[in-house]
Amino acid sequence: MEDGTPQGPEAQAGAAPPAAGRLKRIAATVVAAGCAGLAVGVYWQQGFELDPRALRGRIEAFGWLAPAAYIVAAAIRPFLFLPSWVVMSAGGLLFGMWGGIAWGSAGFTLGALVAFLIARGLGRDAVTGRLGARATRVDLYVSQQGAPWIALYTAIPVTVLTPVHLAAGLSGMTVTAFVSAAVAGFVPRTALYSFFGDSIARGEWGQMGVALGLIVVGGAGGIAVAQRWGRLQNLPKAQEQSEEEVEAS
Repeated sequence: MEDGTPQGPEAQAGAAPPAAGRLKRIAATVVAAGCAGLAVGVYWQQGFELDPRALRGRIEAFGWLAPAAYIVAAAIRPFLFLPSWVVMSAGGLLFGMWGGIAWGSAGFTLGALVAFLIARGLGRDAVTGRLGARATRVDLYVSQQGAPWIALYTAIPVTVLTPVHLAAGLSGMTVTAFVSAAVAGFVPRTALYSFFGDSIARGEWGQMGVALGLIVVGGAGGIAVAQRWGRLQNLPKAQEQSEEEVEAS
């Protein structure tokens, strides 16, 4: 009796997505566990303090491998519970401003990508199955136009990074768009803190004051711009809702 259920090859083909989803979840779990294990090992062997100078000393001990060690430290920073400003400032202390920008942007972008892929592997399929109509529109907007906002948010020197990068992984944003946004955001952010770290290394108090001023101004100005951007993005939705209310009346 025909009940509309696919049989034969069609049924087997339809079973592939769940299997692929399981593989993604397994891979994401392995990556997350590996990063956590590496972080535990680092803490066990090295320990870390919330001080860029202490981190510089740890990284310097790796000698010619210091850039690679710094990139790894930046990438697994969330698992080490280190604030981004500590690691970025240590980059300036270690490598100077330009080296701090280069190695810091590479390491932090790698870490953001790891967070994005872990969220994508563990949660994206589950999220899409539970989205309502409004949430689906939000997801579509983030997927298509969210990269510039991610770049702006990442560039603001006082924002919390990992939750937003995890949330981006739960959206439909492509990996390419996310990586491009992360690079665009991390370059100016690492520049500010590398400048600060470099000023500490040089012992130039005037330069240090300028760096701190730029961080404060960049943080306040970036938040103001982000809030303004958010209001502008919500305006079309408010207008659409008002039009619907008028039509209903």
